[in-house]
Amino acid sequence: MSADEVGIPLQAFDALLHSPNVPTVCRALNMYQVAAAYTRLSGGNPLEPLAADVREVAREILARPPVEAGDDIRAGFDHLSALNVLTTLAEPDDVDLITGVLNDTTDNEIRAVASLAADTARRRAGE
Repeated sequence: MSADEVGIPLQAFDALLHSPNVPTVCRALNMYQVAAAYTRLSGGNPLEPLAADVREVAREILARPPVEAGDDIRAGFDHLSALNVLTTLAEPDDVDLITGVLNDTTDNEIRAVASLAADTARRRAGE
């Protein structure tokens, strides 16, 4: 595979990740999480070079109120997608942000995933 063939998928993913369309950004976050899960089977996450960007987008999403339901997204799905990816990428300095979401949400699914993301951040703090 040439460098262009490797770079094009990353460029396409980056475009999805930084889209102004929230459902598209959520799809990108979910794609990253799926790729990370395949790491156990394939030996590597092809999206890993963009991990820092993915984490930053997830943090930006969690810093604002969750989206309301729309035709193409359910209420809070942006927070759910961001927290899901942080179950893999959370760092110790994410604990306060994640804990804030955990304390503010009334959604049981968001609460459960926030708890997992907080555990990841705390575990990394102890490493």
